Amino acid sequence: MAAIVVTGRDARISTREKRHAEEKLGKLERYFDGIHQIQAVLGHEADAADVEFIISVRKGKPIVCHSQAKELYAAIDLCLDKAESQLTKFKERAKKHRAEAIAAVSAETASGSEDDKLESYEEIVDKTDFSQ
Repeated sequence: MAAIVVTGRDARISTREKRHAEEKLGKLERYFDGIHQIQAVLGHEADAADVEFIISVRKGKPIVCHSQAKELYAAIDLCLDKAESQLTKFKERAKKHRAEAIAAVSAETASGSEDDKLESYEEIVDKTDFSQ
C-alpha cells in the first residue's frame, strides 16, 4: 500500500475533500504496483480549483500530473485520468525495456558463449614466433 499524503495549497481543505482525494488516489495502485508514495496538493483560487499529484515510483522519476477546473472534485477526477494514463505508459515502457533486455541476453547465449570463441593456450603458442 502506497503512502498517500494530501495537503492544501493557499487554502483550507475540508476533511470531506481530503477523504475524496485519498479514496480516488488509492485506486491508482491497480495500474502500477511499484508506487511508493502519492502526494496530492489541492488548492482553491478565486474561480478555479487547482490539483497536482506527485507519484513516486520504483526505478523511475516521479510522475507529476496537474489539472484545473471550476470545482475541486472535477479537478481531482481530471488529474486522476492523467495519472492513470501516465502510469500505464510508464508500466508499458518498463515491460518493453525488460523484454528487450531478456531478448538480448537470450540471443547472446544462443549464439554461443564467449569461451567458445577464445583461443586456447596451445593455439596461441603455436602461432607465436619466439625466434627473435
